[in-house]
Formats: sequence, C-alpha cells, structure tokens
Amino acid sequence: MATKSTTTTLESDLKPLAPVDLAAERAALGPALEEKILAVLQSGQYILGPEVEKLERDMAALHGVPYGVGVANGTDALVIALRASGVNPGDHVVTSPFTFFASAGSIAWMGAVPRFADVELETALLSPKLAEKAIDSKTTAILPVHLYGQMVDMKAFRALCDAKKLALIEDAAQSHGAKRDGVSCGQLGDATAFSFYPTKNLGACGEGGMVITPKKAVFERARRIREHGSPVRYTHAEIGTNSRLQAFQGAALNVKLPHLAAWTARRVQIAARFDAAFRGTQSVIPLTTVKGADHVYHQYTVRVVDVPRDEVVERLKEKKIFVGVHYPSPVHLQEAARPWGYGPGDFPNSERLAREVLCLPVHPFLSDADVDRIAENVIAMARGGAGTRA
Repeated sequence: MATKSTTTTLESDLKPLAPVDLAAERAALGPALEEKILAVLQSGQYILGPEVEKLERDMAALHGVPYGVGVANGTDALVIALRASGVNPGDHVVTSPFTFFASAGSIAWMGAVPRFADVELETALLSPKLAEKAIDSKTTAILPVHLYGQMVDMKAFRALCDAKKLALIEDAAQSHGAKRDGVSCGQLGDATAFSFYPTKNLGACGEGGMVITPKKAVFERARRIREHGSPVRYTHAEIGTNSRLQAFQGAALNVKLPHLAAWTARRVQIAARFDAAFRGTQSVIPLTTVKGADHVYHQYTVRVVDVPRDEVVERLKEKKIFVGVHYPSPVHLQEAARPWGYGPGDFPNSERLAREVLCLPVHPFLSDADVDRIAENVIAMARGGAGTRA
C-alpha cells in the first residue's frame, strides 16, 4: 500500500501537458492583446472595419496573393470559397475522407456532392492519382486538405485541374504559412479557406475564418457572398449569407500574426526532437514530412501499430499527458455521410489511419523536457510498458 501511495503522489505532482496552452500564449503576448481589444471596444466599430481590412491584407501577403476576405468561421470560408470559385448545387467535388467533417460537410451544405479519394498512408494527404480516378462527368472541383500543417502536392493538383478544367479549392484550416516546393498554400488554388479557431496555429479569441485568392473575380464574389450577395448596400446580386469577421477577432489576430513565424519555428524544433526520439521505434511511426515541404505542425502525428491506440490514449492520461485523435472515424463512415453512398473498406488507408493516429502536443510553449517526457511515455506505452513518471 505504501508503494502505491508514493506512486500516486508522484504522478499527482506531474505538470499536465495538453495539445494547446492558451494561457501561455496570452502571457507571451503581454498587455498588447487586451489593449487592442479595448481600443476596438472604444471605437464602436465591431463588424469588419480597419482591423479586419489590415488582417485581410496581411494574411494575403503572407501567402503571396493579393486578396483576402475575412469571414465568420472556417466552415463559412470553405462554403464561400466553393461558391465564389463557381461550384454549384448538384456538382461533384472530390475531397479527402480523412479530415475534419467540415471539409466534406461544406460541400454538401452548399448543395454539391462530396466524392472521395483515398489518402496516402505515409502522409495522410489526399493522393492526386486517386483523386483523378474519382473525377466523373459531374465533377467541377477538387478540394484537397492540407492536413496537420503539411501541404498536399499542389503543383500536381493544379496540373490535374487545369487539364480537366476544374476549380481548385484549398482547405488550409490547419496550415497557416505552410509551403511546399517553394509555393505557399493559397498561391495555386482558385480560393483557399482558413480557420482561426482558437486552437489553430493562428487562433482568434473565438470564431473566425478567411478566404484568400489570387483572382480578383473570386475575391469580389466572396466579398459579395459574405454580405447577403450585396456588392452595394441594399443591392443584392445573388443569394448570399451573413458571414462577416468581427473587428474584435481581427484585432486579436493582428496582435498574434507577427508572432506566427517564431511560433512556427518552435513547432518545427519540437517536431525535430520528436523525430529523433521516435527514430528506429517500430511501435511508433511518425507521419512522413515530404521533401520540399515547410510543415507548420498544427499537429505532430504518429501511428501506433503494436497496441490499441485508444489504450495508449487512456494510459497517457494517467501520466497527465493529453493527446488528440484527429480523426477517430473517417468522414465516409459517419452517419451523416450515408447518403453519399460509401461504406467500410472503400478507403483502406483512411480507415487504417483512423485506427492508428495519435496527435501529440506540439504547441510552441512546451519545453524540451516536456517534449522528452511525452516521447518517452508514448514509446513505453506503445510497447505495452508502464511509461515514466518524470
């Protein structure tokens, strides 16, 4: 009994390690965030306005395109990006079955039909070759997902869409500032959707999203759609929606955006430390970072292959290490996806990843000791061991 009590006491003293640390982020920002929010409150301009306009310019510039449109959330950004790129109700849009449901849900919400292609097992990214096979006579667009902070092969997707005369919409909800082969997300797509959900690499103090585009016509239509299809007040050219980014969120993001590069650099350092820790470990397999990719590590994701992944999750909780599972079910097996006509076995890589993936804390406020503690416990528990206390 004495031994058990001592172990419990030691484990109770462990520092909790979670996927995000918003308190540490606020502390790093100092008083700037509160001052900026107070300034917006005093201004009386709470919807759109100069703070949102600055964010639109700066986000577009960061990704090497001329236009940005701030919207209410990441899902709206997807819907508006699809519509502004010319996707219509009844069209088919090829996308990934291994992603957050919003990627396919936004397609269905605006009246189009999601058509899936499997992902690469090593990267969890949509395969251009399999996407091409999913194209049919009703397909008008492809919506690849830059999952976990790593871009898909956009040069291949752009070539495919040009050859097939399809629109190309990027889901960059997890990939602020990512690049691949010298190209930023947003540069090759007709429109690109971002989320500013608080847990993202660049997160608001609430909901927020943005569409960026290199095309003036897409930009103008996206702005019109976000304000009830109105290019001029009280003049409505089409049916739109109300999806305007709040000035408070624009202001918060303007405070955080200058820190994004440094935060990303720290994520990359942490990922390299994890890579070194897991090298040669057969029971824990990190997803591959492809050559030429500037991965921004919204998630650091491994596959657990020797013991049940969910068992590892629960045992890590006992050590106060809280991990994520993104995602425990592929989209095509969700109840809401049943009308799209897919079933078990249709996308084996996505289904295997849903059983095996484990997303480890990788936020920029972890210490090297925190990273080592996470890695050591993950390795031990993936091998069926008891983990460590430290």
